[in-house]
This record gives sequence, C-alpha cells and structure tokens, in this order.
Amino acid sequence: MQSSHHKNKDIIAATDECVMCGLCLPHCPTYSITKNEAESPRGRIALVRALHESELLPSPVLIDHLDQCVACMNCVSVCPVDIEYAKILDAGRDTTNQQHALFHRMKKTLLLATLSKASMRRFIKVLLLICHALRIDSFFRIFAARFPNRLRILSLIPRPDKARFPSRPLLGRTQDLRVALVESCAGNIFSDSALPAAKAVLQALGFEITRLPQTRCCGALHQHSGYSNTARKLIQEFCDSFKKQHIDVLVSLTTGCAAHINRYPEILNHPFAAELVNNHTDISSFVVEHMEKQALKFRPLPQKVFIHEPCTQKQIGNITQVAERLLNVIPDIQLETFQDDLACCGAGGVNMLFHDEHADCLIQNKITEIANSDAAYLVTPNIGCAMHFQAQLSKINAPVVVCHPIHLFAQQLIYSKHAELQHP
Repeated sequence: MQSSHHKNKDIIAATDECVMCGLCLPHCPTYSITKNEAESPRGRIALVRALHESELLPSPVLIDHLDQCVACMNCVSVCPVDIEYAKILDAGRDTTNQQHALFHRMKKTLLLATLSKASMRRFIKVLLLICHALRIDSFFRIFAARFPNRLRILSLIPRPDKARFPSRPLLGRTQDLRVALVESCAGNIFSDSALPAAKAVLQALGFEITRLPQTRCCGALHQHSGYSNTARKLIQEFCDSFKKQHIDVLVSLTTGCAAHINRYPEILNHPFAAELVNNHTDISSFVVEHMEKQALKFRPLPQKVFIHEPCTQKQIGNITQVAERLLNVIPDIQLETFQDDLACCGAGGVNMLFHDEHADCLIQNKITEIANSDAAYLVTPNIGCAMHFQAQLSKINAPVVVCHPIHLFAQQLIYSKHAELQHP
C-alpha cells in the first residue's frame, strides 16, 4: 500500500493531466443544475488537488461539492486527455470522509454495512417480507411522503416482485461455457426479479449456471463513498471467492457492479483481478451475443416500453444500444428512448439518499416524459436507477412497471411446454 506522501504525489500528478479546457461542463449533471464551477469536473479536480497540496482544508462546503458528484463519468467520455477522474474523485472523498458530521457518517456506515454483509441482507429481507405481508410497508411510504428529507429511504422500498420464472426450462446442457451470476446487494435485499429471470434465460440458451454462495459485495458503493480501505478488502474477498470456481464467464446483473468490477485491476494489485475482468460481462450484452445462435420464440407485447440506459452502461461499453437489441426480438413491442437520453437520472449510487434535491431535479424531465406517455414499462439495468424511477413514479401514481430488461425478455420468452412462465 502506498504511503501518504506517495499517494498525494500520485493524485497530484493525476490532476496535472487536466488541461482545464471546460469541454466537460455541458455534460456534467450537477453543473447543469447549479452553474457553479465547484460543481463541475474541472472544479472538483482543482479542489482535490488543493486538498492534497494542503492548500485547502476539508470544509463542509468543499465536502458537499465532492459528494454531490453522481460519478456518471460523462466528463471522461469527452475529455481530450482521458483524465483519470474516477481515481481523483475517489481520492477526494477518501480524504474528506471522516470530516462529515457524526450522524451523516453513522447513517452511511449503517447503510453500507447492511448492503455488504450477507447476514444483514437476509435479516432486512425477512423484515421487509413481514412488513409487506402485514401491509406495514404502505404506512412506511405515507410517512416517507410526509417527511421526504428524513425518511427518503422508505420511499425507495419496492414492493416484492411476484413474477415467477421456470427453474429448468431445458433438459441438459448445450453450451460449453460455465457461467456465474453476480447479483447486486440491493437487488438481493429487495427480491429483484433480475436473478431468476437471468437464470431462466441462460438455461433456455443452454448454459450451465454455476451455483455460487455469493456472500461477497463487489465494493462499488464503498469505493464511491470514500471507504477505499473497506472497498479494497471487499474486492480482495470477492476475487478470492471466485478463485476456485473454474468459471468461464462472470456475468453481472446490474451495470453498477459491472462498471466497478471492470476497475478492479486499477484499484487492487491482485493477479486474479485482471483475469476476472477479462472473463466478465453484463447480462444484457451476454444474452445479445448468444441469443442469435438459438431459435428462440416470444409472445407479442403490443405495448410501449421506455428504455433507460444508465451512465454505468456507457462505462461498460460492451455493446451499443444493448437493451434495444435485447428487446427488439419481442414481436409488436414499441421501444422508446428518452429525449434527454444522455442525461443522468441522478441516482448516483447512494446520492439519491443523501443529496435528494439534485437527484429529484435530474430525473424530473424523464418522469414528465413517461407521465405524458402511455408507456406500460420502463426498463433499466441498474438497480439504483430502477429504485429512483420507481419512487418518483409512485409519487404521481403512474401505472408503469419498472424492471430490468432481462425481466421483460424472460417474461415474453416462450419456454418448453413443461416449464411455462407464471406471472401476474
């Protein structure tokens, strides 16, 4: 591990790469709202440099400027010098993390611990199921609506998904690749349908799915929240958990995890990290790559479906317009993209919980567009974005189903006669 002095020099050298051209400003979500240079990529780079040169102290205002970045990385896509913005931002948050107010640190630490520990996830999941069975979750949402700033997290709690997918749609295995699925921690808690849907689709394509007791978090939220030491430990444990599995392909269900896993060799000097990344993809890209080799049939879906492409999907960059290519095989489907498709929805990991004003502002155009349409579905491959959309749509009682693209693909896929899909 680097000493403090060498780490400072490394970060200062990274900030030196920025030529302060300002090409990133029109692409920055927070700058588009505030028009404040400190809320722009080059402004944050200057702040991080000043912190590491001890020219500035981590004041509450400075900390907010760093924390309010949604880490969409749109700035990197237009940067003429390919700046290491993620590395610089992580360093700034890591430096200022302990300067937050005690209550703020306690809330964030509890949230991250809940998401990253399997035992905590199981406990919360049981509580949520009990609350739903007793219909207590409806009261949670009422309280959250009355006290949005303090109880915002309650408004994000989705109702349990009732969709059921066949567990063994095909007999036997027709593909040589052994696939392991990486489920998101939040999806695991909230019974997200992406995991059973992905299993059903991969089995229909003839892949063997390796059963993994995945108790390890990929470390994405810790890394983005300024807990870099904890993130490195989680990454180490994550890599170790896959070492002896002899898998051919590691498939992420959510793009947030996928984008972070692709950064592993940069964050951790671990020989297996690079090997893991080389064999890693996301579920939509993987299915698009292999579905043309199979004679799949689908039920028609004569309804409008909005496609949201999260910022993390662009960071992965495996296949362009991957959701459109995945869902276009469904007969009669009407796919729509947002007019401001390139704009961030504002979820930003846990930003929507701690910087809700910006998050709500950034998503508003998309919510208005959906509300003014007759869309039946909104698909997004990021669990954080999905929860953010669902909470906003619930406020206006919009009857739009929010789900992962693989859910809709699995829902319309015609399976063998002995394994029909059951859904409400």
